[in-house]
Amino acid sequence: MIYLNNAACGWPKAPGVIEAIHLAMESPPFLPGRSDATGENVVVECRERLADLLGINDHTRIVVTSGATHSLNLAILGLGLRNGAHVVTTVTEHNSVLRPLNHLAERGDIRITIIGLDAFGNIDIESFESALKDEPKLVAVNHMSNVTGRLCDVGPLFRKAKKAGAVTLLDASQSIGRLPVHPVELCADLVAFNGYKGLHGPLGIGVLYVSPEIELDRVLVGGTGIRSDLNLHPEEMPTRLEAGTPNIPAIAGLVAALKWHKAFGQDNNAKVQRLGRLLRLGLDEIPKVRVFGSVEDCENSGIVSFTVDGWDVDEARMILQESFGIICRSGLHCAPLIHRAIGSAPDGTIRLSISNQNTDDDIGQAIEAIRRLAT
Repeated sequence: MIYLNNAACGWPKAPGVIEAIHLAMESPPFLPGRSDATGENVVVECRERLADLLGINDHTRIVVTSGATHSLNLAILGLGLRNGAHVVTTVTEHNSVLRPLNHLAERGDIRITIIGLDAFGNIDIESFESALKDEPKLVAVNHMSNVTGRLCDVGPLFRKAKKAGAVTLLDASQSIGRLPVHPVELCADLVAFNGYKGLHGPLGIGVLYVSPEIELDRVLVGGTGIRSDLNLHPEEMPTRLEAGTPNIPAIAGLVAALKWHKAFGQDNNAKVQRLGRLLRLGLDEIPKVRVFGSVEDCENSGIVSFTVDGWDVDEARMILQESFGIICRSGLHCAPLIHRAIGSAPDGTIRLSISNQNTDDDIGQAIEAIRRLAT
């Protein structure tokens, strides 16, 4: 089996992740405010390591969630957008951004401007700047496309958005672990991501960074293990945005993944860049294969999307899996709007996505399998 679906879920997991989860499951639970068990507070350690990853000083601005979808919903719904508030976003967004916004729009709470791509596949700056004149309350942008791997230069966009009075939200689900994501440098008020793609942590864990300048409404409320005397959910961060029992095994697993990334992340990403270039250039040489995005996109992200003339994308993906043992993904990849922009609608693409765990032989076999599929 050759696993090339890392944009959906990084695998294999980082060294130490499975062991940390097993240890957490086998040990008496340490639940902040709920247990007298002794031992290191893995929740605090996780926040501290995430703060270090993001280049911020205050780990209490780190909210631990069940995934990027959870984080993005907390961010979007927590802003309390009402009365037709203007929101600007882009065609590159995942449904984890688009659907919360569309639900708000359906209720009449917001109106949405969706920015398209220019001739080079980047966010259309002219359209973006025009949309800012209409005083948006929120600007939400995807850092790295899960379809093309294109990296968005969000810093200049967010600086302009903040000057226009908007809150800025970055979806870093694909970029985290692949390249530095520093909210202060990027002018991002809110940053959402998962722990299981580029970081190769466990499923069921995500993160939301909240700037000290932003106070989100408490969307989910309930037990916290502290301040149980209060009628309302506590106001202080990060408890303000965390309700219920924390997922200690997943948190412990993420700590292990963060340790691994800090030690080896630079070398790992250099390998992904090299393999990404090898894969992209190999596919470019195959007749009847149409590749979306640039060589640089594939190097940055490890993602390459393509179609094969004469093949339905889902059928092609099934043949790659069943006949060649290649695990990949096909379809719209939960990002429907970008396919209209790049010309792969309505069916979408076949997507291969690399990690540092892949080898040159994996890439060679994938290229040969697609070559045979196309002939």
